Amino acid sequence: MAERNIAAEVLAGLHEIREHRAGKRTLRTTQIEAKPLPGLTPDMIKRIREELDVSRAVFAHLLRVPVRTVEGWEQGRSSPPDADAALILMAQKYPDTFERLASL
Repeated sequence: MAERNIAAEVLAGLHEIREHRAGKRTLRTTQIEAKPLPGLTPDMIKRIREELDVSRAVFAHLLRVPVRTVEGWEQGRSSPPDADAALILMAQKYPDTFERLASL
């Protein structure tokens, strides 16, 4: 099996980008729109946590955020950022999400 020359591949890619920007080459591009996450209400966050049968402290630990942050989300003082909201929704749909993350 032939060895790849990564440096040459990177340089070739950079050359192609330069040509594309100068209008000398057409590169295939793909536009991806992020699907907006459904809004999480304080009640939904609390219900999901309770469905997972974990305390606020454990939930916070699993999300790697302070307990006060989870309290704020559940009491409506703040909302989780999109990354945390996505994890919460994933954990609701796939309860082994946190176990999988812990195994990394």
